[in-house]
Amino acid sequence: MVKCILLFYLFTFLPLCVSAYDLKRVTVHDPSIVWEPASQTYYIFGSHRAAAKTTDLMSWTAFTAPWQTANSDDASNVTAFTTPAVTKVKKGGVEYDFAFNAHDWAKRGSTRVGNTYDVNGMMWAPDVIWNKAMQKWCMYLSINGYYWYSSIILLTSDNIEGPYRYQSPVVISGFFEGDAYKDTDLELVIGAQSSLPERYKMVDIGPGNWGERWPNNIDPCVFYDEEGRLWMSYGSWSGGIWMLELDETTGLRDYDVTYELTGEGNGITVDPYFGKKIAGGYYVSGEASYIEYIGGWYFLFVTYGGLEASGGYQMRVFRSEKPDGPYVDARNTEAIFKSYKLNYGANAADNRGVNIFGAYGEWGNQAKGNSGERSQGHNSIIAAEDGRTYLVYHTRFQNRGEEHEVRVHQVFQNEDGWLCAAPFEYTGEQVKSADIATTQQVAT
Repeated sequence: MVKCILLFYLFTFLPLCVSAYDLKRVTVHDPSIVWEPASQTYYIFGSHRAAAKTTDLMSWTAFTAPWQTANSDDASNVTAFTTPAVTKVKKGGVEYDFAFNAHDWAKRGSTRVGNTYDVNGMMWAPDVIWNKAMQKWCMYLSINGYYWYSSIILLTSDNIEGPYRYQSPVVISGFFEGDAYKDTDLELVIGAQSSLPERYKMVDIGPGNWGERWPNNIDPCVFYDEEGRLWMSYGSWSGGIWMLELDETTGLRDYDVTYELTGEGNGITVDPYFGKKIAGGYYVSGEASYIEYIGGWYFLFVTYGGLEASGGYQMRVFRSEKPDGPYVDARNTEAIFKSYKLNYGANAADNRGVNIFGAYGEWGNQAKGNSGERSQGHNSIIAAEDGRTYLVYHTRFQNRGEEHEVRVHQVFQNEDGWLCAAPFEYTGEQVKSADIATTQQVAT
């Protein structure tokens, strides 16, 4: 990564544009960026209904996209996820009934231990994409529940700012006991079952922990590959990051795509229901997957560590020639783990993944007083139409508790094709990706 040092010097000594622009900050946790071409506007969507927009990636305006039900454009966070608009799905040309109450499923995790469930703090990390076949804005949202009773659901809208209406679940987790799986689409995927298959019978404590093998179904990232196929990566810590192919015509999982069981025990890497594992596993730290095609490679971002100011949150990067992997780092180490290893912090036993950015205290014009960044992560990235690539993430700060804001940095590729982030946040500089790739910007 020595070649990235040149980028550091380039952006350290280039005149900054901060004084020429009015930087209006915004607080959006887990920001996922999307471009809306009609209005020439960038949007970010984050957890707990936080959202913002900008035309220049410097001056942000916050807003809240409303939910919709059959009867209202002002649905509550409870009613919005109880009744899906889509109650039939197709597999092999045959239509099957399937209606899923995402709110009540997430509530089960609390009910089983006698706690009260409040969905208001459980709407996590949405990803919004324009579906070309449906001609709809599609929001993929995590409805999180305790004990892995989570689901990723699809909501759609004709307008990027909403209202969004719940359509159907894409994938569901936590069906490890009794006949809970009967309320999911498991049997639609793998066929009728007389009882829950043994590989899913994972209790939530002790050596049979669901999270050592299977994903917690949160943190979706949906993208088109270069051949026009639609994919979703998802998962957090627990059993790792997984991937499913979606049906562009519905925005939901493609029930006609099958996955052959590969591996055994906690080492399963392909599962007929959850799809293909692409990173993590065995409760190794890693969440917030985001995939973008840049300069000939599919780049996978995963954030390690804890999101708190003292948690050591940091973004790691892998890449692949194929959308579903295998993903490797600059040392050619695969993103999938084969056993538990501590992979962040001072005592880390494993350092795989290219660390694209790091925390810092006071440093030049970038940080003064209490502005040094801590726990940068849960990012998105966009190869934009203006010829630049932008890394978008949330960060906490030194001496500011758990307060957080969004930051944007330009990203470039070095001669080996790996990504390097400009050290200073984006403030309107004119250099583009092609400039770095084709001309020498500084003396040797």
